[in-house]
Amino acid sequence: MSVVYFLLLVGVLVVIHELGHFVAAKLLDVKVLRFSLGYGRPLVRVKLRETEYQIGVFPLGGYVRIFGIEGEGTSAADAGRSFAGRPLWQRLVIVFAGPAANLVLPIIIYFVFFAGHSTLPAAQIGDVLDGGAAFRAGIEPGDKVVEIDGRNVRYWEDIEAAVASSPGQEMHLVIQRNGKRFERYLTPLEATQHKRDGSTTVQGWVDISHAPIVPLVGVLDDSSPAALAGMKTGDLIISIDGQAVRNWSDVEAHLGKFARRASIVYFRGSEVPGVPQIHLLGPSFADLVPQTQVDSVLKRQSYTGLEHAEMFVARVDPGSPADAAGMRVGDFVTALDDKPMAHWRDLDQRLQADPKKTYRVSWRRAVAGKIEAMTADMTQVERSKLDEYDHTISRLEFGAYNDADRGNGAMVAIDGRFGYAMSKALERTGDTISTMVTGFVKILEGDAPSDAISGPLMMYKVASVSGNQGWDSFLLMLALISINLGLINLLPVPMLDGGHVLVFAIEGLRRKPLSQQARDRVQLVGLALIGLITILALGNDIIHLVK
Repeated sequence: MSVVYFLLLVGVLVVIHELGHFVAAKLLDVKVLRFSLGYGRPLVRVKLRETEYQIGVFPLGGYVRIFGIEGEGTSAADAGRSFAGRPLWQRLVIVFAGPAANLVLPIIIYFVFFAGHSTLPAAQIGDVLDGGAAFRAGIEPGDKVVEIDGRNVRYWEDIEAAVASSPGQEMHLVIQRNGKRFERYLTPLEATQHKRDGSTTVQGWVDISHAPIVPLVGVLDDSSPAALAGMKTGDLIISIDGQAVRNWSDVEAHLGKFARRASIVYFRGSEVPGVPQIHLLGPSFADLVPQTQVDSVLKRQSYTGLEHAEMFVARVDPGSPADAAGMRVGDFVTALDDKPMAHWRDLDQRLQADPKKTYRVSWRRAVAGKIEAMTADMTQVERSKLDEYDHTISRLEFGAYNDADRGNGAMVAIDGRFGYAMSKALERTGDTISTMVTGFVKILEGDAPSDAISGPLMMYKVASVSGNQGWDSFLLMLALISINLGLINLLPVPMLDGGHVLVFAIEGLRRKPLSQQARDRVQLVGLALIGLITILALGNDIIHLVK
């Protein structure tokens, strides 16, 4: 199937490109001599009116032959239908039509992709992190955001965009809670995001999530009230004293800060014999009797032994900073630089904010029936690895990971699916074009490695991997490569469409066509450049192949 995916990928990309030239020529009444699917000896050939349509023996793309481009003789009857005899603007339209077709194809693919969506995450708060900007503003889990700064809000992405673009700026929110409307003023904190791919952004941060934080518990202390009541790490709390529990915030609110007896209903998963991937949930009951503890300053507090499962380490990468520091599976992370960490996303955000800093990480571990407090200094490291497409990617590595599930946030029907799909398709295509143009500029300036240029072997790899992942993945990859092909053909390199535009521009400035000798020289330069790029691409392909 990999060969089929590769032939389909190349075939569609080239045919769409040539179809753009073909349609533009036909619309401008320029004579088209031949339109071919594939190259080489024709397997099937049909002539309709003046144009031959054929299928070649080699199914790698195709070509269109337009009258007047290759210096064909011109009869009196066809003198006005030659490409060379047409006004400059018409020749430009025909030349640009090829790359334009490659840029239109992704819009169509993305439109179909987004048109398949019928619902989107609603503008409803799933959870609010304790102590964050949203918590201080009086926003609660379950609140539905109706307006932000006078603009109607329907989807969660509207909230994300407004918060991200307003660091340090006060926002006026209208929220709906239990059928009533309230006004809240929220000021996002400025957060520097050093993403794990190396890029950096500054955006607003208010400590909210669309999906509720599932009330999964962890029990570290075997002598705690929770353990004595029969509860274990991984139990899912359903209700406390007969009141439903939706998220971890509800657990904290129901148990409170003072010791009081609580009746807890929870689910516990058990493996299905022979099918370890499937767990059956069974209900259980716990009569939790908290202990009252007094700290060094005589402050009384309730102790249950129930911890948030989100902060338990589920995996440690061998050789990572966390592994070198002695962190192990089952450890309970408590603080970063002596600041308590209640949620893993806070931990991750802090680590990304200053990736080169040495952090002091604190955690607790159960050892021989006792709880030991541990600390270690850790500095994240940047590691490179090959992704599934054999591209080298760099990632910041801390090395410890949690395994807490997230709940499902509220969804809402898309209002105007056609308009939504079209706007998202145009937005995605525009963002991709911008990213690729930036990448081209970096390569030309020497800020990006030359091994970013790949050839047919890498395209074969990309087609194979994306195709084996499913048609959705294959079509999205087709859209990306189509944009790439369209942009490359616009480069002012002779033999590419951008090279034709360059020649037209020179002729326009000279107000007369180039001589045949000059055209031959331009074509020779273009051939040399294409040859160098091809050699570089093939060389990179071979290097990737032997790694």
